Amino acid sequence: MGSPFDHRQDRELGDALRAALSGSNEADFVQAVVAGAAELQDREILDNDWWGILNAWAKPGLVAAAIGLIAAAALWLSGVGIGTEASAIAADPLEASVEIPAAFLTAQAPDINEVLALELGN
Repeated sequence: MGSPFDHRQDRELGDALRAALSGSNEADFVQAVVAGAAELQDREILDNDWWGILNAWAKPGLVAAAIGLIAAAALWLSGVGIGTEASAIAADPLEASVEIPAAFLTAQAPDINEVLALELGN
């Protein structure tokens, strides 16, 4: 499937742009463009007011935080997550009974063949 954008010239758009941009009075056109740009810039400055943006976010943010807090408190009070999985985990992983191969308990570095044999189950 090809691109939805056509690279070829659009005659209808070209005629509309020519009519809008070419006029008998160039000074009026320039004044209208400058006035439109100034209005757009003023609107952007007002829209980028930090306090206005934060004010718009404040109420929904507080509502979302309150809902999250209530949900977390309800889950904590109901005891969800405390079951067999939580009790099966050892309190101290260092106290867990793990058999350490004798090759790793010597003062010398283990032979690479021994390590590979242990890992491969040989």
